[in-house]
Amino acid sequence: MEKSKTHAFISDVKFLSRQTKSGKWRSLVVEEYPFDHQLLSLSKVYRHSRKSYVGLGGEFSRKVSSTMRSLSAHDLFKDEIEYSPCFTEMTWFADHAEEVFDPAAEVEALTRFSDISLFHEQNHRIVWRLLPPAPKDPGALSRYLNFAEGLVATLDVVLADELGKKISPVFERLKVIYRIGGNTRWKTKGKKDYRRYLLAFLYATYLALELVHDDDILKATDYVFPKQGKINREAVSRALELSELFTRVTNTEWQKRNLRSSGTKLAKLHRGSRIEALVLPPDPLDIDGELEIAGRVLAYFGV
Repeated sequence: MEKSKTHAFISDVKFLSRQTKSGKWRSLVVEEYPFDHQLLSLSKVYRHSRKSYVGLGGEFSRKVSSTMRSLSAHDLFKDEIEYSPCFTEMTWFADHAEEVFDPAAEVEALTRFSDISLFHEQNHRIVWRLLPPAPKDPGALSRYLNFAEGLVATLDVVLADELGKKISPVFERLKVIYRIGGNTRWKTKGKKDYRRYLLAFLYATYLALELVHDDDILKATDYVFPKQGKINREAVSRALELSELFTRVTNTEWQKRNLRSSGTKLAKLHRGSRIEALVLPPDPLDIDGELEIAGRVLAYFGV
């Protein structure tokens, strides 16, 4: 089993290393972040996210970061994203695995410290700027944070779908993106239908983050988005692929620890804004205008 996992890891690294790297996007590359140049060359939405993040003054910090530290200690409101600089180590190992005493342990170490998607982290910082100010009430603020997380998760799907079903699983296995794409027919049916699909996906993801029971999410999605049953079924099914550990433990515990500080940081971020705060309704069936805001965020990313 360990040998097969090691072989699969090496195969994935070599496969992605062979992908096209356009010199046109060299100035946007984050050094030593795995396969960043390839992603910039392959994906328009990936490039747009990078340009937007850099444009708002965002920076990157080369610091070894475990999965657990990234989940518990990284500041989602700070325009500095930490990442483990391990690309050279990955590619060296792929070519010299036979020289390593314990290849399986090397793979485990590399994957433990390279489980951060810069695309996902960038989009958190971008989405804060695109959304209206956050409310002060703790319950409303929690819903606001879940709505923002749903938007970022939706953009993960957009990237995966753009990369397609052949190559996105490889990027996902190496943890530089968080979703697998290319399996939805709505991507090819036109921008209008794909937008409907993404909004249904966003809503279903938001419900999952709000801890609505899985059995009720499709019913709620059909209520909010009537007359698009096929789209809703596929969108909800995909939304429910989101890890239950994340929705019920990681996200919930993060909000318990950081809700108050999140409100303070968001207030500072939106200081001086005259736009009314975004207060999502306590009953998610009453959601309406919030979806127009979501549509504007998607449009900003070219979707």
